[in-house]
Amino acid sequence: MSDFQDHLITLGRENAGKRLDNALAEYLPLSKRRIRTAIDDGGVYVNKRRCRKAGLVLKGGERIRLVILDHEKLIPFSSDQVLWREGDVLLINKHAGQYAQEALHRSKGTLPAEIAAWLGLTGEKAKLVRPIHRLDRDTSGLMLLSSSPKQLNHIQAHWSECVKKTYLAVVEPAPAWDEKRITLAISAQRNRHGCYRPDPDGRACDTSARVVQREGNCALLELMPHTGRSHQLRVHLAAEGCPILGDTRYAGKQHARMMLHAYRLCVQPPALSEIHRWEISPEINNKENWQW
Repeated sequence: MSDFQDHLITLGRENAGKRLDNALAEYLPLSKRRIRTAIDDGGVYVNKRRCRKAGLVLKGGERIRLVILDHEKLIPFSSDQVLWREGDVLLINKHAGQYAQEALHRSKGTLPAEIAAWLGLTGEKAKLVRPIHRLDRDTSGLMLLSSSPKQLNHIQAHWSECVKKTYLAVVEPAPAWDEKRITLAISAQRNRHGCYRPDPDGRACDTSARVVQREGNCALLELMPHTGRSHQLRVHLAAEGCPILGDTRYAGKQHARMMLHAYRLCVQPPALSEIHRWEISPEINNKENWQW
């Protein structure tokens, strides 16, 4: 059986009065223990709403979705990842493998949940911790979060004119060019494999790319996205025939990690009260495996 499973079930009326975990155990080839873990992780939905209560008493007729990913290695949050904090806003050095936000199969073990616990927030206040901008799970580097919806909305409203991000990526094979402006539009929707693709009728995208170093058939690139589409850098480099090393979803070769790192971030007023510039090398943390 695949590590990733996505089950959709409509419960019959005869399940009225049963516990959620007991009813699912009758429908699915999963142990009750595994079902309870999935519920606790946040991978179970009742009538399209995430349910974390194994003992929920059913009325019958509910539509249930259970999503699990087995053999997943979670990278825990540690306080030394916090690089800067001002009021309700904090900057972290996200590690490759950490979830920047809730995933379909989990809300537990994500950075917002773990940072909320570190801040001592519980209940509804814990749910307020959210990323101001997102990094893919396997991307490392600088990421801002906020525990204030007002502050989050304020920064996001000024994001396009006040924020500049720069990434490092190792690609294989190396591109023929030394510098390039990539302006391929990208599809608004993912395909069934979870991938976006170049699409002339899609959303406008703009990336500046520059070769920093060449080593054999690989190259280290500096990338500046001028738009912020999901998977933009990954799609653009794959379309150029130089996919990111380790990005197997977009034709990259197998590697210890996906070699994409958000290493420079500049935020200007009025997004924040004063100008801030941060930079962090991917080699600063040996656990990042930034070897190529």
